Parts: sequence; structure tokens; C-alpha cells
Amino acid sequence: MPSPQSSRRILTAAVCLVVVLAGPSGCASSASEGGERGEGGTLTVLAASSLTDAFGELEKRFEDQNPGVEVRQSFESSSTLLTQIQQGAPADVFASASEDEMDAAVEEGLTGEEPVVFVKNREVVMVPKDNPAGIEDLREIAKPGVKLVLAEEGVPAADYALEILARAEEEYGEGFENDVLSNVVSREADVRASVNRVVVGDADATFGYASDYTPDVRDRVEVVPIPPDLNIIATYPVATLEDAREPDLARRWVDLVTGEEGQRVLERWGFEPAA
Repeated sequence: MPSPQSSRRILTAAVCLVVVLAGPSGCASSASEGGERGEGGTLTVLAASSLTDAFGELEKRFEDQNPGVEVRQSFESSSTLLTQIQQGAPADVFASASEDEMDAAVEEGLTGEEPVVFVKNREVVMVPKDNPAGIEDLREIAKPGVKLVLAEEGVPAADYALEILARAEEEYGEGFENDVLSNVVSREADVRASVNRVVVGDADATFGYASDYTPDVRDRVEVVPIPPDLNIIATYPVATLEDAREPDLARRWVDLVTGEEGQRVLERWGFEPAA
């Protein structure tokens, strides 16, 4: 019969063996729960390219407020991001520059909680600082020889531009929209790419957002306002995703961008309050 000391040694060995065998799964469970409690984890955000600067600043704030958490963001056109989500790309949050893409995500059951419109944005015409085509107002982008760049069809900024041109046709006369579109020399992947073509001097004009007139480009581009009665106010919704790996962190991100602190940051980057 084993002595009490031997029994204790056998029990201790058995416990250690169980811990070793259960270690990987136990550690994985703890890591996952830790991410949800804010003790670590990686938050993945898919956001419209026009949010690059504002969300970049909010990323730093979020990581400071949630020690151990890493924020990874992908900025592309809203239509491209929607396709990625539909194809199963791992992500926790979707922020779109158009309600159309978000509505599609909702209809397909891809979102978690109800989307919230968190900011608005206005379209503008952007031209190089030296303005070689002499564009002073919206009407002048129809002049022969103007090199106009737009984002690809389906990108919200380009869709809004087409809506503006349709409205302007009624104001400026038949043929205006066709004249403008005949000046298009390139289609770019997203609005930031089309703005960059103007920044580097490859184009005479593009349609962008007020938020694209950022400090790093202001010495190289000028903004030509679009008449208010012709302009489009873009609304930006944000939502957690149904398959979010970090749902708690996703909710915290939405709380940040819709809260007072996030709204101040977004306004500083050229966005308008949703209300």
C-alpha cells in the first residue's frame, strides 16, 4: 500500500499531466476572453478610404485606452470592403462612406448590432494649386481638354459625383454631364487615389470629399466648392460585424467614433456631425 507521501506525489504528477495536456486549449480560451475584457486582442476595422486620417488618429487613442490591444485597419473603397466581407474576410467593424453598402451588409446578415450613422461629408472639386485648366467653378470642368479623374464606378465618391452632374445638367443645360464625362482620363480604385492624381499633377480636377483636403496636401491642391443646391451630403454608417472575433472591442470602437471624443477628432479632419 502506498505511503501518504507517495500518494501525494502521484496526485501531484497527475494534476501536472492534466495541465500540460490541457494547456494549449486552456491558454487559447484565456487569450480570447482576455481580448474581450480589454486585456489584449486585435481589433480589425474595415473603413472607407476617406476615413484614413481620422481613424488613424482614433486608432492611437483606442490603443492608449485599451492597453495590450492592437488595432489593424484596412482603408479602401466601401464597395471593395463590402465584397471582402461577403467573401469572409476576418473583420470586427465596417465603416462605410455610403448607406448603400451598409444596407447590403445588413440584408445579407453580415452585421452584428444595428448600424449607426456617425458623420456626414460633402463633395468638392479638387484642382492642382497652379490650376492649369483654370477651373474656378463646377461649370468649368466641362471645358474641352480638361483632364478629369474619377474613382471607379460603384465607389461612393464617384456615384455621388454622377448624382451631382445629373443635378447640374438641369442647371447648366443639356449636354453638360456628357461634356464632363468625356473629359474623364482615368478611373481610380478609391477616392484617395483619385485625389492623389491631382496632388501629383497628373490631372486637372477630381471629385473628392471635404475631408480629403488634409494638411499634407493643402500646399499642392485647391478646393472648388460645389453649389449647395447641387451638392450631395454623404452619410457614413458604422457597424460591428456578425462574425467579429472581438465583439467587445468592436463595440468599444463604435462607442469611440460615435462619442464626444471621436466626433471632435472627425470634425477636425473635415467631417460634419451626423445630427
